[in-house]
Amino acid sequence: MLKFLRTTSALLAIIAALAAPAFPQESAKPQESPWAMRAPAAVPQGVPTLSAKQVAEQKKAEKGTPEQQAFAHKVADAMASKDYAAMRQLVAPSTLKCIGKNEDFLQDRIKRQFALPINRKFNLKITKLPPNILNPSQYATYPMPPTHLMGMDFDAGDNHDTVNLPIGQEDGNWYEAQPCPTEAGMVRFAKLQKMHAIAHERAKAAAAKVEDPVKSQLLALIGKHDAVSAWKLCMSSLHYDFQTCRGMVAILAGDQDY
Repeated sequence: MLKFLRTTSALLAIIAALAAPAFPQESAKPQESPWAMRAPAAVPQGVPTLSAKQVAEQKKAEKGTPEQQAFAHKVADAMASKDYAAMRQLVAPSTLKCIGKNEDFLQDRIKRQFALPINRKFNLKITKLPPNILNPSQYATYPMPPTHLMGMDFDAGDNHDTVNLPIGQEDGNWYEAQPCPTEAGMVRFAKLQKMHAIAHERAKAAAAKVEDPVKSQLLALIGKHDAVSAWKLCMSSLHYDFQTCRGMVAILAGDQDY
């Protein structure tokens, strides 16, 4: 099972992935995504030892405040039902104002969150982030900087996974910290959209050609909402790359516009 990281260096690795473009690289492992990070096997040397009181306080904080818990359930409900309007309401108002006419950028990011095999049953863990962990770049800014990492550990078929989302407060309410693209960011986004269109056509062709018994096995896994195992089966049996398998599984699941 994936576990949360407690050190600053590990949090930086998670945030680096969260700040990456919405399109995963074809070399990505099927169980990984910008929202699901694997913890190291051991705690790095040099991490200060906490007192019993500090450990107790940390465990209490990790459970989240009532407001953070309520926000997490709203996120899970919106993602599980793939409700774009509901998910959009959970993005900081300052970010929505900054995004403005570039709504297609936000639509794409949220749509990719919907591809994660999340459900409404999860264990919540809240981790406080170091200040200024996400800085503006030539491609994006963060009108509402994240202050915490919201981790939801959930069951996905026979697998366990963790979705990590950066969150923060604005006007006393909790929101997801999404990036706002710059002009250069939108130019890059347009290029990535073209790449995605090509990958989508490859996935459609692959879905049209897949035959039994692999097709039946894939549909069975999809029926169990176990997309991760379906990706792995596709890659091992059909020898397609991760991007093609991810798209093919989405199409077989009925999502023609993934």
